[in-house]
Amino acid sequence: MKKLLAFAVLLTILCAWPKPAAAYGNSNLKLSLWDRIAVAVPNNNLDEIVGLDLGIGSASEHVSGVQLDFIYANARNDFDGIQWAWILAVTPEFKGWQGAILSMADQFTGLQSGVVNYNKYGFTGVQWGFVNAADSFTGVQLGFLNYAKSVNGLQFGFVNYTEDIHGLQIGLANIARNGWFPAMILVNGRF
Repeated sequence: MKKLLAFAVLLTILCAWPKPAAAYGNSNLKLSLWDRIAVAVPNNNLDEIVGLDLGIGSASEHVSGVQLDFIYANARNDFDGIQWAWILAVTPEFKGWQGAILSMADQFTGLQSGVVNYNKYGFTGVQWGFVNAADSFTGVQLGFLNYAKSVNGLQFGFVNYTEDIHGLQIGLANIARNGWFPAMILVNGRF
């Protein structure tokens, strides 16, 4: 506990230290206590991280590399690499692997894993969790409950739902409005 308190005090002092008017270039390492209470080296650019972002809760504009956080990880614009947090991982435009209890993105390419995975727009890749939801989905959904407005690929779970499928559903309850039948047990789909 003393080491954590010493780290928090040191991080607070470094964050309060006067900074140059403009920070140029990317930072290779960012240590975050919470959101913008952070320090980044070599130039203290908290928004452009190319490398490693570690913390309790972290937010940056762009991250290319690895973002590992205890509570939440947030890249406000785009992310390339690995993003992991215990509670929440969120990014509008994502490429790579994202993992948390709640994983969220707008546009996604890669692997999204968590208890609940949510994608607002286009998804290409694999969603693996208890509940998976996406608008336009291309790839594989693996979970207890899988939902997508349109699917081009495979839904494998206990309950699968889509309005428009070009692929296959495997599960106990499979609902596809344009499938072989609107609802089927075990298998449904359309090719």
